[in-house]
Amino acid sequence: MNILFVSHSGKMSGGANRSLVSLMVGLREQYGVVPSVLIPEKNSALEALCRSLGIDVYFAKYHRCCTVYHREFRDVLRAAKIYVAPVLDYFLARKISRTLPADIDLIYTNERMIVIGGYLARLRGVTHIWHVRSYGRENKTVYPAGYNRIMKHYADRIILISKALYHSLSKYMPAAKMRLVYNGVRLEDYALQKKTHTGYRLLLTGRIVPQKGQDEAVRAFEILTHHWGVGDAELFFAGEIPDYEDRKYITKLKQQIHACGLEQHVHFLGEVTDMRALRACMDVELVCSWCEAFGRVTVEAMCAGLPVIGTDSGGTAELILDGQTGYLYPHGAPDVLAERIYFFYCHRETAQQMGACGLARAKQHFSMERTCACVYQVIQELLEEEAC
Repeated sequence: MNILFVSHSGKMSGGANRSLVSLMVGLREQYGVVPSVLIPEKNSALEALCRSLGIDVYFAKYHRCCTVYHREFRDVLRAAKIYVAPVLDYFLARKISRTLPADIDLIYTNERMIVIGGYLARLRGVTHIWHVRSYGRENKTVYPAGYNRIMKHYADRIILISKALYHSLSKYMPAAKMRLVYNGVRLEDYALQKKTHTGYRLLLTGRIVPQKGQDEAVRAFEILTHHWGVGDAELFFAGEIPDYEDRKYITKLKQQIHACGLEQHVHFLGEVTDMRALRACMDVELVCSWCEAFGRVTVEAMCAGLPVIGTDSGGTAELILDGQTGYLYPHGAPDVLAERIYFFYCHRETAQQMGACGLARAKQHFSMERTCACVYQVIQELLEEEAC
């Protein structure tokens, strides 16, 4: 079976494209699927990785149909763009289709923010799967009015990566089209033997944007150092500032850190390519996102044997077993987060035991093999329906 996967971006900094590559490779290895990928830009990290893996790459200039408002005049332009984008792509689809191979059996859109995959599938008369990996308004991402109707009309199946995300879209989509498939990771890419290091190290992985909650982690870290008197702790942020984000948030973060006198204890690492090596030097991973659709970094940390402290919201609450593989805390409560960190600081053996339980849970529920099996089952359902 030849499947064309449609990506929303050529970047590898977020979890969506990393999950996409793992899915393409897994379906090829486990079920003999022949994957190819359509990317909206040339000379990207995704292109380089796919070519190294022997996956055919195609290019076309299509558009994202979402934005994040910044409470400034340019929000008017952003709004206009997201309303125009689905219309432009509708007319571009026929031109793009002519550049693609004729033997595509199924089109698979990776992420909700692009519509071109649905249009191409309809033109080709093939099945279309829409893999939704992110929230909309719950995470302050804005889509044009009527966008859910486009998804409902052009998707034969919609895959959701958490119960929370499933519930969010169930108000707009028929249950017959929706399937819950938890994200998976290649366990061997993240499993490690922990190295010894001095001090106490906390890690938060994710893009430097308000939704990821770095500011809340800093407030908790201030309480940890100033109230609880922990002087040998360090906080590390691993992640880039995306192109669409202005510098206001990072500036505010650094001002916050300076005001607390924590410049020597809080570190911005930027985009990190070797997360396995970085996590080997960490004690605890924090997930402070206020509404994570799934939380790939949570599972990666579990695979590394790290206990995780995360917000009791979105997909994060489904991944962490509170008091068994880590702790949950209410979003907006940095004092509670600080208490959880302090507990692990004082009870290192318990933290290690929880990390081991997290690793066992990741192996059982969040392996890439399991995810590929579930996705392939959805594909088989559609093929059987077509045959009837």
